[in-house]
Amino acid sequence: MTNITSAYPRGMSNQTIRDRPNVVERVEYLFGRDLPPAMHGWVLHDAAGPGHNRRYFERGVAMFLPLIVIIWVLPIEWQIKVGMSAIVLLPAVYFLTALRHVYLQHLLQDNEFDPDVETGKWLAEHERRAAVYEAKFRSGPRRYA
Repeated sequence: MTNITSAYPRGMSNQTIRDRPNVVERVEYLFGRDLPPAMHGWVLHDAAGPGHNRRYFERGVAMFLPLIVIIWVLPIEWQIKVGMSAIVLLPAVYFLTALRHVYLQHLLQDNEFDPDVETGKWLAEHERRAAVYEAKFRSGPRRYA
């Protein structure tokens, strides 16, 4: 008898090639693991598709939920709990907002995509505005009287 798994290249299994990660792969992806090339379409949709900002902020705030839960379990007044939660969440949201573009570029580059995919709309708008500016203010040589 021959071993069926020996017919597959090393590292491959007899499972069908999937284009979406399972739960374990998703958790690993959230912790920074790269997904196989067959799932790159899913990664692109997750990182730059519709709703990517919402997903990014949900993941970022979810990292701080255990700390918030611990704060709300402490036997202190609710005003102090609200204040402590704000002290945790406001800087978190601020830095999530500030570093969103850097995180997106890193994620896309790790998964072999052009890191400027998300900025395509911005670049098109910038080029359009630059053309309007050039036409309006740089239309010809300046004449001084």
